[in-house]
Amino acid sequence: MFTLAEAYRSIGGRDEAGMWDGKVFCAKIDAASAMLPNKLNETVGCYSFTIVLKGSTRLRCNGNEVTLNISDLHTYLPGLSFEILDVSKDYQGISLIVDENTAHNTLAFHHLIQTSYFPLAHFGRPVLALSPADTARLVNIMSMIHDYILHPSAYRYQILHMLMSVFIFDLQDIQRHIPSGRSISQRQEEIFISFYSLLRRHFMEHHDIGFYASQLNISTTHLSRIVKQISGHTVISFIDQMLAIEATWLLSATRQTIAQIADRLHFATTASFDKFFARMKGSSPKQFRQESKEHLI
Repeated sequence: MFTLAEAYRSIGGRDEAGMWDGKVFCAKIDAASAMLPNKLNETVGCYSFTIVLKGSTRLRCNGNEVTLNISDLHTYLPGLSFEILDVSKDYQGISLIVDENTAHNTLAFHHLIQTSYFPLAHFGRPVLALSPADTARLVNIMSMIHDYILHPSAYRYQILHMLMSVFIFDLQDIQRHIPSGRSISQRQEEIFISFYSLLRRHFMEHHDIGFYASQLNISTTHLSRIVKQISGHTVISFIDQMLAIEATWLLSATRQTIAQIADRLHFATTASFDKFFARMKGSSPKQFRQESKEHLI
């Protein structure tokens, strides 16, 4: 996958003054810029939190269509499919975006996963309706991050990471006071968070549910039930989706041969990789790579 910095450059972003470290970013978005992430083919290793300030937008998230209106907050985790279908002409939003590797090395990582998955786990979709007061408070923190990126400060990077943690803890506190739409125990949530963390580290080499269940010291049936209950998707669908997204990036952004990509993703044969990719993306790896090249011309 692209790192956050690579993705930013790929859609035309500039950082001529070296104002940010490629790890924590805040973007103010209008109708035109809202569509730019579609160019990346779901291949960014980042977490993002987007709040709608004006207008509306329609997204396809993990296979489900959702509409976001004013004060709705959308969360994204690396490895989930994502496509912006439409935005209103008056759309305005603000996004806090955190590079995946950066997130894994922060003290707030566990809380980041919890806040990111809370809407999906408790309401069945990655969208949270905020109160006006909560919206204002979170937007204020995001705006501070945006300002510190743009203006010189001897401690800019330290401040950015501290503000990111403040945002995560504040959002988690907000979520604690929102009535849940599902009955999810703390233990179930902990298992799911641990599963997702394992999956992000091992999905390329381990395609079977047994590995993840054994790492968590639970049965495959128990893990399957929890993942399905919280996310609405199976363990295998999570693995397949992450493999497809990684394959998409490798085909479009690298010069590795299809055989090398199949080997990197631990498919037994190139033929089995071809069959998998065609099932997930609707075309062969060769066709996809050719279409990606034509799109760039």
